[in-house]
Amino acid sequence: MRADLRVSAIVTCAGKGTRFGSNKLLATIDGVTVIERTVRAMATPSVDELIVAVSADHTDEYRRILIDEGGLDVVLVEGDRERHLSAMRGLAASTGDIIVTHDGVRPFTTPELVDRVIDGAIEHGAAMLGLPSMVQVKLVDDDGFIGGSLDRSRSWLGQTPQAFQRDLLETAYRLAVESGYDRVSDDADIVAEFCGARVRILEGHVNNIKITTPQDLGTARLIVEHLIESD
Repeated sequence: MRADLRVSAIVTCAGKGTRFGSNKLLATIDGVTVIERTVRAMATPSVDELIVAVSADHTDEYRRILIDEGGLDVVLVEGDRERHLSAMRGLAASTGDIIVTHDGVRPFTTPELVDRVIDGAIEHGAAMLGLPSMVQVKLVDDDGFIGGSLDRSRSWLGQTPQAFQRDLLETAYRLAVESGYDRVSDDADIVAEFCGARVRILEGHVNNIKITTPQDLGTARLIVEHLIESD
């Protein structure tokens, strides 16, 4: 319990990993699967309830990894075809006043980062992590021509976890479904678009990577090596 508010975290693990070429949640980093590392990282003292949205095809395997062998106190729910629909099912199974959403393939979040977005959601209604962009982001039209560039001084690369006051997220998901929303996005964009809410962005961490490609998995293994050496 935090500031008399119950906190629920939803980890979305129902993706198919098409860009990775296999189920990246089952890839191992120093002998531990990505899904276990991620869920364990979200089991922080500030989180009262931990829900994992999983694909129906892998429910039994994930239950074995997380609950039977991992001993984690989590609730598994069946996900859906889109990330926000999976998170919506997780929200329906949750009881928190503050809802934290997190990508199942970001295994290096920390209690400090989780606390940061929870506090941001309590204060502002909605908050997310990110890092200032170190690259020039181009805007490209449908024909493949550059239409402009984002101002680098105001461009950030988004991360999860993200956190929201429950009523904002419930309303955003409901309106998104009613509108037939099907874009690849994150919960912060959905809340901003459908609720008109301002989302506070807070500094994340360079280690808080999302494992999307096999190259990312190599980076993740280097991060673990560095963390072990630093202990």
